Amino acid sequence: MCRSRTPDSIASKSRSTTSARRRCPSRFPRCRRCQHRLHHNPHLRRHHKHLGPNAVPPPPLSAHVRLPLLLLAAVLAMAFDLGGYPLFDPDEGRNAEVAREMAQTNDYLLPHLEGLPYLDKPVVYFAAAAGVMEVLGPTETAARLPAFLFTIVSIVVVVRFGRRRWGSDTGWLAGLALATTPLVVAYARTTIFDSALACCTTIAIIAFWEERPILPWAAMGVGALTKGPVALLVPLITLIPYSLLTGRPVRRLFSVAGIVVFAMVALPWFLAVSHRVPDFAHYVFVRETFERVTTTRFHRTAPLWYYLPIIPVAGFPWIVPALARWKNLRWAWVGRRVNRYAQDTILLACWVLGPLLFFTLNKSKLPQYVLPLMPAFALAAARLITRQASELGGGIAAGRRTYAAIAASVGLALASLTLWLPAPISLTPAERGAIPLTALALGVALLISAALVWQAGRADRPRPALGIMGYALVVITVPLVSSRLLAAVGEDRSAATLARVIQNIGGASADVVGVGAFPTSLPFYLRRMVPVATANGRELTSNYIADHYEQFLALPGSPLEPPDAWRERLARCSRPTVFIARANDARIRAALEPHLLLLAVEGQYAAYGPCAASSAR
Repeated sequence: MCRSRTPDSIASKSRSTTSARRRCPSRFPRCRRCQHRLHHNPHLRRHHKHLGPNAVPPPPLSAHVRLPLLLLAAVLAMAFDLGGYPLFDPDEGRNAEVAREMAQTNDYLLPHLEGLPYLDKPVVYFAAAAGVMEVLGPTETAARLPAFLFTIVSIVVVVRFGRRRWGSDTGWLAGLALATTPLVVAYARTTIFDSALACCTTIAIIAFWEERPILPWAAMGVGALTKGPVALLVPLITLIPYSLLTGRPVRRLFSVAGIVVFAMVALPWFLAVSHRVPDFAHYVFVRETFERVTTTRFHRTAPLWYYLPIIPVAGFPWIVPALARWKNLRWAWVGRRVNRYAQDTILLACWVLGPLLFFTLNKSKLPQYVLPLMPAFALAAARLITRQASELGGGIAAGRRTYAAIAASVGLALASLTLWLPAPISLTPAERGAIPLTALALGVALLISAALVWQAGRADRPRPALGIMGYALVVITVPLVSSRLLAAVGEDRSAATLARVIQNIGGASADVVGVGAFPTSLPFYLRRMVPVATANGRELTSNYIADHYEQFLALPGSPLEPPDAWRERLARCSRPTVFIARANDARIRAALEPHLLLLAVEGQYAAYGPCAASSAR
């Protein structure tokens, strides 16, 4: 009896039907369509009994669905209304303001927040956003556009690699899967660094995979200038286990030329900033890296199982077909040292499991940390779907029952939100008005998606186009139907409304000061500095500024003021001044209300003043 052969090794184009029959007895002929033995598994037995061993090979996926056009539609949906909602505080508002100050001062070396050095993150994203603001002006679109563009680069890299490695259809489908993954879409539309980091780690891992000695180190250098040493860790904890498991020498990863290129990319900025800020090295490597990984002082701790519910949601829906054939890992393990296709499976597994283990053990946990894992799920899903479509005559059966059940259940649950919202959830009237319509639209999209994927896997009439469109439909729909909800949430989590109120009362000539409060997007919308009376500087959400509070407080013209300095401003009132307090800070609000008009209460903040008008009260 012939040896059992793996699906991928059998699918190799180099093996002809004639040579395959010589390896197995004649009573087990190989199908000319897929080169499988007829007794390989029950599903293929039914397929072969109906069509026979001399069936004509099925057309590729590209004959059923125009994958490049579908990918273009997904990218356009991702870009839809990119600047149509306010910046979310604290992260988006702070990052956009740092970029605005960089463009305003033309200092592309050292990031600043409120005129103070902001060294919590490196320079690449700030410089990219500042460059866009030089062209488009300081807008929400300009702040978010770099994240979108970095995501596009990731998609292009995945498409190119998939086409070269496994064929045109697999490449285009992998790009579509990446462009319609929820976590990818969310952070492609957010002013934050993780899309840029994921782009760099994707380029590095794929370049290592293709055995390029220099490109991966250049990509890791740019990643280090984007989010620090994690840009080195993610590729290396993927590639080192892969090399050990497949018998490849680990030293091939560490080429001298590559390390030199990394140093040429990353060191000049590091040395230049260290020259201007002598304690920069200690802050980056000890405070921001070692202590963030090993201590709980950053208040981002979570249990070990934190990512267990996040990964399925982040990678939905493509994680379902990606994991549908998890039993193939056993075959890949057996052939990991000799079979190229088994090695591909091992690398995709290492790409997920290596970084995931690191982030799980990391004391600091956030959902976006797993963004660099998403290309692995996209490639795995595309590889399985295209292979199965060729095996089953165009059908897509991998995980279709699981996906249809999950999508239908979630769709019905979302649709029910149109009738009932849990009372304990604290929502603004605008959010309560937007959630039912958004949930209904997404629920309907999920139900349609479940029906399409279920129909696509029917053995009697396979329709791969329906399955692919079903998988992609839900996430393509999200940006199109969520604009109203995002605008409502943005008004609650942004200082855009406060800025409009201040400007409408003649705030262009009035001072604005925070009283133990600092809406991080307020300087961005007012286009100027907002001093804050603070006891420790933590309102600016910068660990570096908080650590150097006393030093920065003593600087001439510092935006930091002693915690009671606002009382002197209120008593003197030499200039019209608007005071910003936290909406839940009853003590400060009680001190302001007898003297000033309440201008607005928006989200977490309340605005009082201007003090020059208080006499009219």
